[in-house]
Amino acid sequence: MNQFFRSWVFWLMSIFASVVLTRCANIVPPSGGPKDTLAPVVLRATPPDSTLHFNSKKITFVFDEFIELDNVNDKLIVSPTLTRFPIITAKLHTLTIEIKDTLKENTTYTFNLADAVRDINERNAIPDFQYVFSTGDYLDSLQVTGTIIDAESGRLDSNVAVMLYRGLEDSIVTKEKPVYYAKSKGDGSFRFKNLAPGTYKIFALKEEDRDLQYSQPTELIAFLEAPIVLKESNISGVNMLLFMENDSTIKPPPEPIDSTDLQQEEEPDKKKKKLPKLTATAQLSGGLQELPAPLKITFSLPLRNLDSNRVILGEDSAYNPVTFTSTMDSTKTTLTVGYAWKEGTPYQLIIPKDAATDTAGQQLARADTIKFRSKKISDYAIFTVTELNISDSAKQAINDSSMHYVVQLVQDKTVKYSGTIVNGKWSQRFITPGEYEVRLLLDKNGNGKWDRGSYFKEPKRQPERVIIIDKVNLKAFWTVPKKISI
Repeated sequence: MNQFFRSWVFWLMSIFASVVLTRCANIVPPSGGPKDTLAPVVLRATPPDSTLHFNSKKITFVFDEFIELDNVNDKLIVSPTLTRFPIITAKLHTLTIEIKDTLKENTTYTFNLADAVRDINERNAIPDFQYVFSTGDYLDSLQVTGTIIDAESGRLDSNVAVMLYRGLEDSIVTKEKPVYYAKSKGDGSFRFKNLAPGTYKIFALKEEDRDLQYSQPTELIAFLEAPIVLKESNISGVNMLLFMENDSTIKPPPEPIDSTDLQQEEEPDKKKKKLPKLTATAQLSGGLQELPAPLKITFSLPLRNLDSNRVILGEDSAYNPVTFTSTMDSTKTTLTVGYAWKEGTPYQLIIPKDAATDTAGQQLARADTIKFRSKKISDYAIFTVTELNISDSAKQAINDSSMHYVVQLVQDKTVKYSGTIVNGKWSQRFITPGEYEVRLLLDKNGNGKWDRGSYFKEPKRQPERVIIIDKVNLKAFWTVPKKISI
């Protein structure tokens, strides 16, 4: 009996323990080991890379892992260019390229897929995947390398199409596809490989429609005046300055508002439209007037006339009247008031009620009194160029002893302050504190500003070049000296 009882208790406790342990157990997946950081590797290409007498319509690549394609239609570059774009597919370990065009005889072709081929798991990309073959007896091997520079900003420009043409007429970039083309990388560099000997016209385009033709006024273009002649050696160091011939930032002034458009009209519910009121607002910096700048007064509607002789500018706490100059802009909405402001001084501008009349015949609701105070000198920073050094190689590249050198202080992609270096020196006072990019403009014509290039408008000319020098943090009441070297 005791034996039976002990056996029964043993089985009962075993069942209880198994239930408890089952409910409390944590299921932990096996660890996956180190993360895969390697790009796919080509195990086999058919036909093999660098094949001569190529006559296939299909190219296949077998990789060591599953692959996928990333934006391949935009990234693939075939040189020389094809009339019909090839069909590219990926399935499991295999990449297939189907050639739909008729290949030229005795020609070397390069298929550059950039980083379009990736593995599926970690999306590791092959950085510069290329395949080369020739329909003739040998592979062309000449190269052209260079850099694309945005002329106005001095920055290296990426994803720009660089194109080579066999035709040498100026208009070829507007009507034909290039024989060879490449794209600039993140560092602005470009490289043509496996080029045939010959004479080529070279262009670069930054465009939205990607038709490889200079067809839109907002497209950026770069060109070299002389053709590139490839014989037995490579060409390197081709710097191309990218620019826009037409300034897309300039907008035509708004048309004056017709008074008939502003008159009250009958609405379906018999209510009348209300005319917008004529108001005047001062453009100030944090409620303060900049010392070296004129005061800007903006009217809410274009003016028909303004009697500036009746406008009064008062200075100091007593607001003693002072003499000033004034001009209206072409839109008839901005009044510029010129005066040599005293630092830290209160001012008052009074515009009488009937001094301004808009195009609808309205006047101010009441005399507008605008009170403000000018900034102090201690609110500003000073930047000084103490020395300009130009290396012998830079002098040789510039090749212009009459070149003017203009310093630009740039903030938010806008030139805030600029001036020409004289005898190696330049100084700028009244700088609003902040971080600025220091640029140097190679000013050919000495007008103190950057001039865009021209390709179709005669005479042809390259844009003026800008060189990025450094960044500076300018603080209030500080003077920052700088030596510039190029």
